[in-house]
Order: sequence, then structure tokens, then C-alpha cells
Amino acid sequence: MGLTHEFYLIPDTTELKEFYLNAKKINGIAESIAISDDIITYIYDSLEWIPSKNPATNQSSAKAYGFNYYGVTLFDVHSAAALKGVFAGWRDLFQYAPDLITLKGTFIYGEGNNQAGEYEKIIVNRKELLSFFDKIISMADRLAEGNYYVYHCGI
Repeated sequence: MGLTHEFYLIPDTTELKEFYLNAKKINGIAESIAISDDIITYIYDSLEWIPSKNPATNQSSAKAYGFNYYGVTLFDVHSAAALKGVFAGWRDLFQYAPDLITLKGTFIYGEGNNQAGEYEKIIVNRKELLSFFDKIISMADRLAEGNYYVYHCGI
């Protein structure tokens, strides 16, 4: 799958520094899912609209917006509506796509005499993509109830 972004639904009583250091070993993870970096990159601009926090900094309580692409991002109850809305919008759009979706990826410069380059082609299975969006939407619903965080681990 290449580079991925991981999402964890965790109780808001979780010690965040401990989770940061040992994410895959912590008990109490309610749900988790990973998605290809290609998809995150494709929808990235809209992810910048979601209220978030960066638990890896000393200002982890300061509110910000968007995803920490290379690090960690924390979403709390204040993020729930936007998190759900953005991913539901993408899900609603992609439900009309063919079974195998071809998306335009990043621009790759040509080598040597072929300086023109071309865009990468990203091939995605629609059912798998919709399943990911549904899982994130479900996490956002639980987030809205309180008592949870969604913890994102970037590439």
C-alpha cells in the first residue's frame, strides 16, 4: 500500500504522550483504520478546514486547523462536525465513481531529455475507499458523543 495515514478512536482519558510513543501497543483503542497517502494527498486541501490540535507540541491545547501531514493530529469533540462533514462529502462524491477509480496524483518530472514529466495515476477500489470514508464518519459520530479523541498518525 505504500505510505499510509493511521486513525485511532481512543478514550479521552488516554495518556497522549504514552499513546504517541506506543500507539500500536496501547489497550483501549475503540477503532482504527489506515488509508493510503495518495488519498490523503488528493483530498488534503479540504482536510485543512477541520479543527485540530497537535499533541506532539508544548502547545497541544492550542486550537488549529488541518492535519499534521508528517506527524500526529488530535481531533476532539469540537472537530467532530467538520471531520464528519468533510469525509461525508468525499464519500457522497465517490459513490458515483466506477468500481476502479483513476485519480490524478502528483506531478513527476521526467528524467534526462524527457523534462516534460507526467502526473501519477492513482488506481483506487471504490468499495474500499467508501468503506474507509464510512469508518471515519463512524469515528466522527462517536467523537461527537464526547469521551473520545481521533488520533491521526501521519506518514
